[in-house]
Amino acid sequence: MSPAFATLIDLLAHNAKAHADRAAVVTDGNTLTHAMLCEAVQRQAAALAAMGVKRGDRVLLLAGNRPEVLVLLGAAAWLGAMLVPLNLRLSPAEMGQQSRDAAPSLAVIDAGCAALWQAAWPEGMPGVTTVVLEAVTLSSLVHVGAPTAAAAPRQDDPGLGVLMLYTAAVEGQARGAVLAQSQLTASARQIGRVWSLAPDDRWLGVLPLFHAAGIGLSLALLAAGGACVLQPRFDPTAAVAAIDEHRVTVCATFAPMLGAMLDAAQAGGASLASLRIAMGLEPASVLDRLAEVCPQAGFWSAYGQAEVSSMVCLGLQRERPGAAGRAAAPSEVRVQDAAGRLVATGMEGEIAVRGPTVFLGYWDAAQQRPYKPADPWHRTGDLGRLDEDGWLWFTGRAAHKQLIKTGGENVYPAEVEQVLLEHPAVAEAFVFGLPDERWGEAVHAACALKPGAVATEAELIGFVEKRLARYKRPQRVRFGPAPLDRVAPSPEFPRDCGDVSP
Repeated sequence: MSPAFATLIDLLAHNAKAHADRAAVVTDGNTLTHAMLCEAVQRQAAALAAMGVKRGDRVLLLAGNRPEVLVLLGAAAWLGAMLVPLNLRLSPAEMGQQSRDAAPSLAVIDAGCAALWQAAWPEGMPGVTTVVLEAVTLSSLVHVGAPTAAAAPRQDDPGLGVLMLYTAAVEGQARGAVLAQSQLTASARQIGRVWSLAPDDRWLGVLPLFHAAGIGLSLALLAAGGACVLQPRFDPTAAVAAIDEHRVTVCATFAPMLGAMLDAAQAGGASLASLRIAMGLEPASVLDRLAEVCPQAGFWSAYGQAEVSSMVCLGLQRERPGAAGRAAAPSEVRVQDAAGRLVATGMEGEIAVRGPTVFLGYWDAAQQRPYKPADPWHRTGDLGRLDEDGWLWFTGRAAHKQLIKTGGENVYPAEVEQVLLEHPAVAEAFVFGLPDERWGEAVHAACALKPGAVATEAELIGFVEKRLARYKRPQRVRFGPAPLDRVAPSPEFPRDCGDVSP
């Protein structure tokens, strides 16, 4: 079982002694041991301090799955600073908004993402030093002296975050969820306890490290003394080869990644014999294939979000098909009504979470600190019910937080509607999700045009794509008279927005 670590530095320091020569991070043929990782964090902390990063500062990061992400997180913890990784799939406008909101003192940009950053900030971000990450170095961004050049690590400040993940664009603009070191380590311990993670376990890092699931699973494996086998980009053939080569035991995916990996395994003869834990949201057909190709691996369902430091519920799918798992102790999950009152077992209500993994709050850019209501129960904005055995059944989203989950990414209808309404021809816009066999859900829209205005479906889709991440664009747009019906149509669009030409 993973020890209880108060801070990320405690975690790294423990591993540097207890598992010094064991692999911690593996990528592109390079291996960073736990001792090397701890030293790299200290060197990186010294480098950041030399660049002027201090307690409370934000360090913006635009990078793929590479060891420096974990090194930078540790260095931020060392200095009492906060790492702010941005989603690589953002549009330049979204990237600009989030980076302005974070108000960083330093921006670290993967060389492969330089064009995207340049599109967001053609003249550079005013007052912010920018450092470009070239090839994987496994040590630090700039050359500095001995690790002791960094000051002693700060203790975790309960009100000071170490990681900010942008999420929840409920009102059309993303908000930063701020997480403390203790919350990340508590989540890592919870996951490790449920899965009985140990030093021999290895995680296949195909989920992006700018997502809560990716960073949460990385820390869960490190907390257990295990290793993260990072994949710079998702390639199903490379992923299954890595499982066999590195004896990977844990794999988590977003749809449709697992299906593609099973195809690659069967085509290339990969055994996947080491895999014991798979996790994600997959249709029954993919789970049947997993059981056939990889019978020793249990498939786990989960429920979580950035605000609760990754997964807060886990459960073997075969034990309760369709459920999202049970709360991982000591976190608690309950279902309540709009007034915050507990509802009866089996009744639908809003899912609420209480415990050591619940975030500090959303970033208040004006005050430069996190803020959330005093209620210890975090309202997730999701609907569900608890059965008599404590299993959570996800049933949808609350009215104040409509969300479309497409290929593992969150799309908030209000954000897409806001962009559609910026088009000069659009009078009303209604965005909603519909089931999609490949992506889980797909984004769709219904629009009412202004009198005498003309716009085509392709024009509006392209309009959104230029302003938001590509995954947020509607797959289809249909037109109807105002006022629009605000109830999502079926996949066949049988309502007024069905086949009315603009």
